[in-house]
Amino acid sequence: MSYVRSLRSQAAVACCGACHMRQLAVSLVSSPRASPIPRQAVGRPSARSTFKAFKPHTLRRQKPCNATDDNETAGTSGISHETNSNKKDSNSDDGVSHKPSKPAWEWKNSEDSLRAYTALLGFLALGQIPALRTVKYADLPYFIGLASMTIYIGAHRGLCTKVRQQITIKEGALAPFAASVALFAGYLVVKFFPDLNLQAFLNLYFWLIGSIAIFGALQSPLRQSAGPLGEVSLQFTVPEGLLLDDEGGSITDAALAPSDIVTALVAIAAATLDFSANHTNFTLNNMIACLVATDILQLLGLKSFRTGAVMLAGLLLYDVFWVFGSKSVIGDNVMLTVATSDIVSGPTRLLFPRIAGGTGEASNFPFSLLGLGDIAVPGLLACLALRYDASRSTNMRARADAAAQALKGAFSNMDAGATGRQMAEAGAEAAGSAVDQVADAELEQRERSQGASTSGEAHTPFEVSDAVLQQRTYFVPTMAAYVAGLGIAFAANAITKLGQPALLYLVPATFSAITLTAASRGEVARLWNYTDATAVSPMRKPKSKAS
Repeated sequence: MSYVRSLRSQAAVACCGACHMRQLAVSLVSSPRASPIPRQAVGRPSARSTFKAFKPHTLRRQKPCNATDDNETAGTSGISHETNSNKKDSNSDDGVSHKPSKPAWEWKNSEDSLRAYTALLGFLALGQIPALRTVKYADLPYFIGLASMTIYIGAHRGLCTKVRQQITIKEGALAPFAASVALFAGYLVVKFFPDLNLQAFLNLYFWLIGSIAIFGALQSPLRQSAGPLGEVSLQFTVPEGLLLDDEGGSITDAALAPSDIVTALVAIAAATLDFSANHTNFTLNNMIACLVATDILQLLGLKSFRTGAVMLAGLLLYDVFWVFGSKSVIGDNVMLTVATSDIVSGPTRLLFPRIAGGTGEASNFPFSLLGLGDIAVPGLLACLALRYDASRSTNMRARADAAAQALKGAFSNMDAGATGRQMAEAGAEAAGSAVDQVADAELEQRERSQGASTSGEAHTPFEVSDAVLQQRTYFVPTMAAYVAGLGIAFAANAITKLGQPALLYLVPATFSAITLTAASRGEVARLWNYTDATAVSPMRKPKSKAS
């Protein structure tokens, strides 16, 4: 209901603006005081094009609210920087003063981001309550909370990522075989080289990626909550080629906020504490593991639902075989042996203290655990569902903002002696054209995701707006199915006293939720043909527009 109310309110704002403009034009044109000047030639009637733009089936691409002006550019990087191509002053030489460009919407700077990180920290804090550790099955809500918030954060951070390593169908088909080779190699090390000590090297590696993950997660929330100290004010020069932006250009001038220094110190301190505790502090271990998983979900993604079906089905079979089938073939539960081994310890799994006196497999292991793969693999599908929602979302606020800016520009550029009819026609045409531009951009976005684009920009990522936060049609059912699937997996573990391949429950649950949602909306074919166009692969640079 909140989504419906929000969409109705946005539509009302935009539609009322268009209607008032139309009424103004009619009243001024019919006024006896209006001068009888000829109507300006226009490409299409503004009223009809304005109302046509509000039809959902004509809308294609999602533009940010502030991206309707062709003269505006939007930066999407998480670190403020300036390249050689954007050092121009906002006031051009023609004497006309232009408004400084506003940054594109980014989820990490939104209130929703603060709420999500607060919820993640809240679940981590619950694990520190001693009384909770003695409650039977307390690990279930703990793991569900951490896993679901990890997927939520990773999916929304990935919305504004312009470069993402996209998994193709071929890569998805090979993933189970590559995972099997890596898992069995780890098993051989555990069984035949028990004294091999790789922990010193791995600790350094985990310290590095942990520091990076914590800094990346805390930077924006601390900037938002630090007030003036969160404003970018520390300028410095970066050597040529040391840092690159999303398009591969060299960053030469960068800037940080004073709060970023605090963020870096906190990140290094937390990673160092986890390092010194040898990952035995389960709260620190879980925090770093969750933040590393959010980075994975942000920077790695499925290219289509076809790819997801192939890869997740293969990984389901992989999980089932190495948990249930490996004992009859090899004589040991390979997955459980590697997961509970002390040879390799680090933030590769979520932990929760186990109640003493338990029975079943690995009952001597002091923690209940959930592997990061059981978060990241279904999480990739949830991330794709959210990006699909973004490709289909309709931004009514963008239309209202575009019309308002167009009216302001049209009236400010008119001569002082313009008649009422001239003002009405110029304003109506400007508003209608601005709204049509947003609608056409959304239409192009949807066509491109279906492989039907004729613009020649199939590999150019589109901008995502905050409208998707009110239109998560597929993402919400997918997350609900993930929670249900994880609960069923834990129930099966409690009943059988055996380790469970979580993907056996998570993959069918999440795919069923997406399929049923698509079937109820008549979008199965559209969903199956969808190709992610929110980002490009780092090996494929965006195509530039023809001049």
